This record gives sequence, C-alpha cells and structure tokens, in this order.
Amino acid sequence: MQFFDKLFGKKLSQVKLSTVDYNRYFDKKEIDDTPLEFLSLGELFVPSGEIIVCDPLAGYFHTKSLTKIVKPGRYPVTISVAKTKNSGERYAIAKLEFSKDKATRWELALIEGQDIKSLRKKDEFFGFPVDAGLGCFMDAKTKYFYNEFDDEFMKDHPGGNIYDDLFAAEFKKNAKDQNDTHDIGDWLNFHLPNKPDMNVIMFHSGYGDGVYPSYWGVTDGGDICSLIIDFMVL
Repeated sequence: MQFFDKLFGKKLSQVKLSTVDYNRYFDKKEIDDTPLEFLSLGELFVPSGEIIVCDPLAGYFHTKSLTKIVKPGRYPVTISVAKTKNSGERYAIAKLEFSKDKATRWELALIEGQDIKSLRKKDEFFGFPVDAGLGCFMDAKTKYFYNEFDDEFMKDHPGGNIYDDLFAAEFKKNAKDQNDTHDIGDWLNFHLPNKPDMNVIMFHSGYGDGVYPSYWGVTDGGDICSLIIDFMVL
C-alpha cells in the first residue's frame, strides 16, 4: 500500500481510479472491432477554473462544480465517436483537454459531499444524471449567466420549451445532412446571448438518458491534463 501511495502521491482511499485507459479512445481508430471517429467541438471558455458536467437541459440549475480546479483559459473539446454495428454513430467519450501531456491515471471526478469510501463495489461510481439525452461542459461562472439567460428566455416564452423554441434549430445547424429530417444534430457550442464570451458545449449522451461518470486525466507529475465523460458505449 505504501508503494501505491508513493506512486500516486496521495492515499488511495481519497481517489477511485478507472481501470480504463481513456487515451486509447483518442489514440486509436478502432476499439473492440468498433471504428472510431474524432470530432472537434471548439473551445470552452473557462474563466473561473471550476468545471461543471451536467445535462444542460435538466437539473443544471443546482449542479455543483467538480472539486478540482484548473487554470482559467480556453480549452478544446473533442468527442470520440463510436461507429457501432447495431446502433450507428454514438458519442462514446467527451474530452476537455487542458494540455497535450499524456494522462497516466484517471481519477473519478467528484463534487462536494461525495465520499469515495461509500463506493463499496468495484464497478460503482459517482456520476451526473441525464434526462434530456445530453451532456455538457461549462464553467461555474458561466452557469450563473446560463441560468440567468434561461430565466429570461422562459419569461419571454411562457409555456414554451427552450429546446423546441431555440436549441433544436441550433443543433440542426450541426447536422451532417441538412436535408435529412432524422438528422437533428448531435452537438452545439452555444455562446450565451447575455454574455457572448461565455459558452456551453453540449453533446449527445451515448445511448441517451442515464448516469455517467467523469474522470480527471492526471500525469505522472500529478498535473491535470484532461477531463473526460464516459458515456458507457464501449
């Protein structure tokens, strides 16, 4: 145990490590006979360094930021798209990349109040709930203005639905085939109308609704180089 404490620089009871090396989802073009495609969604503005992962259409008002803090800046978001045999293209992994350094371990991302010691089984994890088939990355400061924007939008559209009344048309702009009525678009880099420098990067959540974990990519030196969301596709 002392060997692993020295190796990881902290008590193992304080972290839960993934058994998956998520580098392979972005280094390889195929996993388990499933072809992969990589999709760039642009850069996320991170003014506070506090990251939120959530469903951008359900439950985001009270979502807490993750406990680790990164250096403020603008960071690229990439999706590893799995071209599954039976279900077509599915967003498998979403990655927010803070540096080009390679992660050598993946630590389960937590929010305040979550205790690793309460996870008794090997396959247990903390994650965020998805009820609208979408996940997202946003900064904690952005969430304040996103909530403000949502409140004002709903006041102007009483009885409306922000997806149907706004986001559906925006997602459609990113559809691969604009003429295909079934292709509604799977991602959106949304800049807030009330704070245009701030953005929320939204994307489809694998097979849809569920609870999905996030992991910090950490280097040998203990630096955070990435944050991924695993949509449990592969």
